[in-house]
Amino acid sequence: MTRSISRGAASGLALALALTEGAAAQTQSSDLARQHLESGVQFYAQQKYKQALNDFSIIVSSMPDTDYADDALLRMGQYYLEVEENFPKARENFDAVLQKYATTDSAPGAYYYIGLTHLRSTRGREGIDDALANFQRVSLYAKNAWISAALYGTGKALERGMRWQEAVDAYSRVTAEYPSSPWSGSAQLAYGTCMVRLGDPMRGMVDLQQVRNRFPQSPEAGDALGLLTLLYRLYAIPKLGGAVEFKLDPTFTLNLTQKLKDVQGVAVTPTSLYVLDGGRKQLLNFDWSGKLVGSTAAVDPRGVTVDARGTIVVANEKGVLLGTTPQGFTVPDEKGPKPLEAIRAVVRDRLGDLYLYDADQKRVLRFDRGGKLLGPFPNATPREVVKLELDANGDLFILDKKDRTIGIYRPDGQALGSITLRGQGYDFKKPVDMALDPAGFLYVLDQESAQVAVYDPAFKLVARLLPSSLGAGVLKKPAAIDVNESGDLFIYDDELKSVVKLH
Repeated sequence: MTRSISRGAASGLALALALTEGAAAQTQSSDLARQHLESGVQFYAQQKYKQALNDFSIIVSSMPDTDYADDALLRMGQYYLEVEENFPKARENFDAVLQKYATTDSAPGAYYYIGLTHLRSTRGREGIDDALANFQRVSLYAKNAWISAALYGTGKALERGMRWQEAVDAYSRVTAEYPSSPWSGSAQLAYGTCMVRLGDPMRGMVDLQQVRNRFPQSPEAGDALGLLTLLYRLYAIPKLGGAVEFKLDPTFTLNLTQKLKDVQGVAVTPTSLYVLDGGRKQLLNFDWSGKLVGSTAAVDPRGVTVDARGTIVVANEKGVLLGTTPQGFTVPDEKGPKPLEAIRAVVRDRLGDLYLYDADQKRVLRFDRGGKLLGPFPNATPREVVKLELDANGDLFILDKKDRTIGIYRPDGQALGSITLRGQGYDFKKPVDMALDPAGFLYVLDQESAQVAVYDPAFKLVARLLPSSLGAGVLKKPAAIDVNESGDLFIYDDELKSVVKLH
């Protein structure tokens, strides 16, 4: 006997089957999204960013209702912020997280990254309040994983505003309340450097040693060792009754078949030493064994620096070399745009603005990344500039030949301080170069006396290094200087026709 199924029962069965199939499809979609996220994270860690971005994009566009879409969107924003430094695109993704997934665990992460975007996309002290506000919003989400990151970001924003004690308070909360967080080592390191800024370098050394004790295998431990080395040399040795001195490193020798000639500058990176050789009209690249590993043509070389992103910037007479890309600059003239043809010094900030000194114009001129003239900096006062330097905050140091002074200016042109290169018992007659180390100490080289003066981050004289304190008198006619992360000095001497390393 065959039984018929009623219409109501059939409808119920169809609904049940549909729900089952829908649940299965949803589960399958969720599993696929998870797999794409895991794949993207792995690619990102391997720096295969194109593949990582593809995985994240698939989730966001095709599986937006899964539990992994908010994570993928957040990671896309992270990519645009950290890799491309495309700030508008990064902000677009972070805002989308807050609009679409405001109650997920990615929302506090979006606020953190928005704060970081403000810090990285603005100069000097601009954007500090916006950054602090977004870091504070992270704590609106109770017990989330981003609080320690936001506290660390708060410290960085306060440092930008030169609010050192408040920055220390933020860093101490990270180390005390979140000792196992990924930000604890960085916070301990920053705490130590802030203590130096507050005028307590010995306490700073204690905190830097804590970084090495607590996080011995971390990158921060290496940074701490470098800072400890330079602070020990400048502060601990004098306290122990010794004199500050730099010894010649006999293991460092440039392997060249012919001597250097007419060197216009030296620049140090974590992996290389660059020497701008005017005689060869080349920028020479040496590794740390002294082996020549490459060179770049420089038509009329006048100076070399390294920008915040690690790009080599060379001043030529009639233009600037950004890495391997040449760029020319013009200024308004009654007959039309006039090319600059006497460029003597150049630096580039993190966002691409360039500060140029042109001997014909007798002014420091500021150009945007596209080459548009923004005006004289910090004002139109005529100057005779020897060297330009930028610190981590984007503050500009101008070494003036005529006055033998160094003026320090914020990105908005406001005077931050000044250094007079003379004092009790010394008077620099021919300052030819200067360099900043990672802790903010300034090293000024005087050619006539073969001396180096060292100033702390508050622009106070810490040490005056006589020739006998610099490689036991090895320097004869020093012409260019740079310093690495450990405070080791690399000085080109025009009589020796070579670069010496003093450590």
